[in-house]
Amino acid sequence: MKRFIGWSVLFAVLAGVTVLPWLLLDSAPAIEPPAELRRTELAWVKALFLKHDPRQQPPDVIHSIQLDEDELNRLLNYAVELRQVSGIAAELTPGTATLTATLAVPRNPFGRYLNLTAEVAEAPGGIRIQHLQLGSLPLPSVLADGMARLVHRWLRRDETYATLSDAFSRVNFGENQATLDYRWRPELLTRLERKSAELLIAPEHQARMLNYAGQLDALLKHHPRDSTVPLASVVAPLFAHAQASGGDAAEENRAALTALAAYLSGISLPRLLEGDSPSIRRAPRVLLSLHGRRDFAEHFMISAALAVNGGSRLANAIGLVKEEEDATRGSGFSFTDVAANRAGVRLGERATGEAALRVQRMLAAARSDTDLLPDFRDLPEYMPEPEFDRRFGPVDGPRYRQIVDSIDARLAAHPLVR
Repeated sequence: MKRFIGWSVLFAVLAGVTVLPWLLLDSAPAIEPPAELRRTELAWVKALFLKHDPRQQPPDVIHSIQLDEDELNRLLNYAVELRQVSGIAAELTPGTATLTATLAVPRNPFGRYLNLTAEVAEAPGGIRIQHLQLGSLPLPSVLADGMARLVHRWLRRDETYATLSDAFSRVNFGENQATLDYRWRPELLTRLERKSAELLIAPEHQARMLNYAGQLDALLKHHPRDSTVPLASVVAPLFAHAQASGGDAAEENRAALTALAAYLSGISLPRLLEGDSPSIRRAPRVLLSLHGRRDFAEHFMISAALAVNGGSRLANAIGLVKEEEDATRGSGFSFTDVAANRAGVRLGERATGEAALRVQRMLAAARSDTDLLPDFRDLPEYMPEPEFDRRFGPVDGPRYRQIVDSIDARLAAHPLVR
């Protein structure tokens, strides 16, 4: 009898292992991947953030964010771009929201996609799961909600998660609309920045970035405060250090470019990754320039860091959004900045691709600005929106594309980024 029970249990386990993948995985996605991220979408996300920027709100007061279904799905598509989820969408009805997500899985004989559908409902102090389905396998609501509550209690052991969770006081689902009430505390932003770095950057990568941040500080401390030095004078010894480290060229390049971009952006990597100060910001004590322009150095390095950490498509879109904003209410649209952005994206792609070691050697040997970037100061710049429209028409129009194509041609001829 014991042998029979043992064989029966073994058979059941084997059957479950065999059948479960067929139930969980599908051959087609429930949600198609979003279209290519357009600069208009990125501009909308930025405008939405600025509209609800909690840093501009008085602390310890309840604030509300209202999003309709279309706005929520546009935000979710932006999250897909950042996190590489295959597809995600929400449907809002009074009292409930239905979230459907598709994740691509490694090649296997059972299916290419894991489709998840969760129906969540309003509940005192938050939400509860009414229904959860993984592929073709429905999970009892009691089990799904119980598992979610257990995970929530476990996550609350983390101080940042607990503080963020306590900041949200109510979620309301209406017909085609969701409302989120929250209580903002200024220290929460720094906590979220540090927690994001902790979750997204592996410890060995953090150590590597801190190493380059230290090297950069050592290189600059001999210069007078608020002086301006050429970017090449810093890049060469920094990447010579990368060569001497003997580590993986792509990872060393990623860390060095990230450290440079953080410095130019006024972010202290030590404060972000290992400190407990109330702010991670630190104004650069020495300014860096490229072809005599500080903005060129910033566009070039920050775009490179965005490319190595978030993808070139996103980096190009962010750069173009910035120029369009300048055209409407800033210093004006500048093709010089577009060129520096595109050059930085190309540098990031090559510095972490098959040419990583060659790029590292070239950066270590850089002696002048032209070793890093062609001189694009002959391009039109500082154009207000009416002038830009008159001279070049709409973005992506023929006249605009002609200039961008000429930029790409000059980059294609440059040894570092071609």
